[in-house]
Amino acid sequence: MPDKLSFSKTFQALERTIGLSQKRHAVVASNISNIDTPGYRAKDIDFKAALNRVLESGQELDLARTNPGHIDLERSGAAGVKAVEEKGEWNGYNWINIDREMTKLTQNNLIYKTSVETLLRKMAILREVIREGGR
Repeated sequence: MPDKLSFSKTFQALERTIGLSQKRHAVVASNISNIDTPGYRAKDIDFKAALNRVLESGQELDLARTNPGHIDLERSGAAGVKAVEEKGEWNGYNWINIDREMTKLTQNNLIYKTSVETLLRKMAILREVIREGGR
């Protein structure tokens, strides 16, 4: 019989990954929206380090749900995760490299989509087990 604790840990890890990914998306999108701001320095979240810290500490996330049916991001683990200014190259106007920002956005999108897809598949497996167990 599968260990229900490990199954629960998988869901928690996926929720926290999704929460951090959403927070990083907001940071990178802010960088892109400030492309024309003189002197602006790009910010980022060290996703890997933040995820490791969140998974080890069990931190809570400080985001609110817009619908009670949504994943509870308050438990996702991005509380206390700070966006820090990046060291970049001065382009004569600011420190934003649009190609690098778009690459970060794409990478982050892949992490988000993969996590959501994995979570949906885990739920489908759970649904199937419940349905088949009733026969």
